[in-house]
Amino acid sequence: MDKPIFTKRVSAGTRIYYVDTHKDSKDFPYLVISEIPTDRSKGPKKRQRIFVHPEHLEEFQEAVNAAIEHIKAIK
Repeated sequence: MDKPIFTKRVSAGTRIYYVDTHKDSKDFPYLVISEIPTDRSKGPKKRQRIFVHPEHLEEFQEAVNAAIEHIKAIK
């Protein structure tokens, strides 16, 4: 995977999240959300990634916003 064209880092306790945008071989942008544990245990850290392509961004954004609003409503 090449270098992101945009990146935002979010530190959250024992996790670090990265929200990046990349371009594919046809120069189309896509979103990558990565989660990396930061605990001090021995052994390799496993990075989890989600790839969201442009045609699904709006639906993905609506789902994330709805989930956030639901969490805020029950707090």
